[in-house]
Amino acid sequence: MEFVLVAFWLVLYYVLSLAGLPVTAALFRRFPDRGATFALPVSLSVMTIVTYWLGQFVFSGITVLVAVVVLVSLSALLTRRAVEIDLQGYAEAMVVFTVAFCFLVGVRAIDPGIIATGGEKFLDFGLLRSIMRAPALPPEDMWFAGEPIRYYYGGHLIAAILTKLSGTPPRYSYNLALAGFYGMLITTAYGLAGAIAERHGTPRRLAAAAAAFLVGFAGNLFTPMRLLAGSFPRSLLDAIAKPLEMNPSAVPLAPTNFYYWEASRVMVDTINEFPLFAYLNGDLHAHMMGQPFLLFVAALGYAVYRSDTRWRLLVFGVLPPVVAFVSTISFWSFPTALGVVWLSLVFAETHPATLVPGGERVVTLTERSPFADELARIAISLVIVIAVGGLALVWAAPFVVNVLFGTAGTRGLGFLPDRSSPVELLIVHGTFLGLFALYLATNTRWRRRTVTRAGALVLLFAFLSWQGGVPALLLVAPLLVGGWVLLRLDDGFGFETVLLVAGAGLVLLVEFVYVQDNAIPGRFNTVFKVYMQVWVLWAVAGGVALSRLLAGAIPNSPTVHGKHVPSALRRGVAIVAALLVLSASVYGVFGLGEHIASDNPVHRADDPTLDGLAFVSTVHPGEAGAIEWLDARDGRPHIVSAPGDPYVWGSPASSLTGLPTVVGWYQERIYRGNSAYAERKHDVDLIFSPNTAWKTRAEKLDRYDVRYIYYGPRERNRYGRTAFSRFPGIQRVYRSGSVSIYRVNRTLIETQVNEAN
Repeated sequence: MEFVLVAFWLVLYYVLSLAGLPVTAALFRRFPDRGATFALPVSLSVMTIVTYWLGQFVFSGITVLVAVVVLVSLSALLTRRAVEIDLQGYAEAMVVFTVAFCFLVGVRAIDPGIIATGGEKFLDFGLLRSIMRAPALPPEDMWFAGEPIRYYYGGHLIAAILTKLSGTPPRYSYNLALAGFYGMLITTAYGLAGAIAERHGTPRRLAAAAAAFLVGFAGNLFTPMRLLAGSFPRSLLDAIAKPLEMNPSAVPLAPTNFYYWEASRVMVDTINEFPLFAYLNGDLHAHMMGQPFLLFVAALGYAVYRSDTRWRLLVFGVLPPVVAFVSTISFWSFPTALGVVWLSLVFAETHPATLVPGGERVVTLTERSPFADELARIAISLVIVIAVGGLALVWAAPFVVNVLFGTAGTRGLGFLPDRSSPVELLIVHGTFLGLFALYLATNTRWRRRTVTRAGALVLLFAFLSWQGGVPALLLVAPLLVGGWVLLRLDDGFGFETVLLVAGAGLVLLVEFVYVQDNAIPGRFNTVFKVYMQVWVLWAVAGGVALSRLLAGAIPNSPTVHGKHVPSALRRGVAIVAALLVLSASVYGVFGLGEHIASDNPVHRADDPTLDGLAFVSTVHPGEAGAIEWLDARDGRPHIVSAPGDPYVWGSPASSLTGLPTVVGWYQERIYRGNSAYAERKHDVDLIFSPNTAWKTRAEKLDRYDVRYIYYGPRERNRYGRTAFSRFPGIQRVYRSGSVSIYRVNRTLIETQVNEAN
């Protein structure tokens, strides 16, 4: 185990967080810790934005150092303006970060492998290695030689910056960066929930700890449901198993049939990931890396919601580059970030019209009519968010041009997809739905008229749900509408309810609208990417809700809102809420147990390490030496290897070194289009086929500027034996195990091609 390396990265994270403290203190001056829990995301945002733009011209260690200088200069400038820094809050934030970071380091040290199966690790590590080799941004695609990548790589750029700053080999920095993203996710959830709870007068650390638990360790109800299923009546068991497409006899859980993967596949024909599953799986993937920065946007939204005196600067000066940065990490978070900003403006304590010229007149005209005032808030907030989104796209211009406009795959909106069943919704979202229902019901000032209206609302959504076949209208829509109304009418509800409404809106949205692309049909990707964001937003809201429910169980507590509810009932509600949240820990307990006891071939429980490539020499010994030899090559010489099949050991020479191959995994079909992918695949077939004429083979090698031919087990099995050494201009330069590597004499090949033409 590389303990010195772990300690060094912790110190690096501490120093970067310290450098960002003045910036966070200026942004979050009304937060209880002056925003110390957001110091690391702030520092990384500033550094990566600077690196991203400078990197369009040159990307090197000097570029990263310039970004560090910009961060330090900005902090020094703010320090001279006497911003108030909370060092105690910084210490608390670093304790939380350290616990989370070390937890995931332990998880990854047991199973550190950057393996091809069960995820996107080959894509993620290939992107990291490609960025590390790139002289400028965007990096060259390791699976489509000669072309820039067509994928959002902002999170991988963060990992590359940390790798360059620390001087760590990427085989180790992959897992250390992953642990850092997890630590940031826990810390930002902790800080935002604590800030919201403190405004309510609720115990801050209780809410913060609850949010950290929900975002970092909790799972959905699939595992506890299976654990209790043995006591269910057969009719209930059948009713649960049918929509999940499970055999009823397989539903009850025994230690021998638990598999951590299954809880993320509750929704039929799509994925319902949550953070702990994703980090147990170990991908350094975009939809995971974007979440701490989505919470950073939510924190800025909370500052806007509180109508900070600098909120015009926050909205038009700070939010656009931050939202742009979030989009470069995962573009799926771009509309969500704008949606959170929109809701923050709609429910802001100061009318959003004051942000625009002449807005005071709008306030005067609409203040006498609640309906007109509400419409004005919604419309003006929408206009402001459109402006923020436009400015964000300008900030992300290189990304927009290269990735969004450069991708050959067709994208559009699809409508009315297959709907989620009530069983699926309750298992996936049941913890939060139950918690929020208890929270809203307990804290609402119930009157006869209120009961009547609430009942009518539920009956209306029940009717619409039945008629439209959309169970989410009954299970989720009342929370959205109820939360919206209570935010407007009851000052006892705050920003946690804004996040509740945001998550509910996303859940409802994907029942009616989805993004069409040429990756996977239907709403597979939409639910996959959106549900992760829902979990993160609801975890923060759930932490605050749970803390307020628990505080309500304390007799005569000054923090209790809704004291009209009998104390016995409040205590009962608090117990039910606590049990509901604790049931979410069952997945974590089983998942960690399975992870530690696993017998997979890359398991390292007896000899933990953070070396993500340590498994290659034991699982694929015939290719390990060849991959290391290629990895030692300087620059970005092009290679050619057999096209890689997805989610298996394919294209390892490019994926594990960052050297561009002519064509790699089939994902390139998504980014480049079917015809471009098929053309390259055909050309690779011609290069390797023993029946190809030398002139044709030479033309293809010349076309793609191939320097090395990787001839290993997949190439041999797919194409048979091809004696490359008998061709002029090709010489074997490496042979070990099951791999031969041939160097292509570019000068000689070019000459022969020219002569042939």
